[in-house]
Amino acid sequence: MYKDGHLVKDAPRLPLNLLDALRAYEGDNILQKAMGEEFSAAYLKLKYAEWDAFSAQLTPWEHATTLDV
Repeated sequence: MYKDGHLVKDAPRLPLNLLDALRAYEGDNILQKAMGEEFSAAYLKLKYAEWDAFSAQLTPWEHATTLDV
């Protein structure tokens, strides 16, 4: 899949970022049940906090293109 994945018709795609992955996990009741409700709730809480911390960072590109310096 790494080398020739683009040739596979209708291949499932992985989420492009953590937020999309978390949303997919939230929507997968079978996986959440298999992992356990307590684990799933704790994992989602932790990873959403991680996403929030990441999103709060100002990247060098944002700094260079959006702020008056």
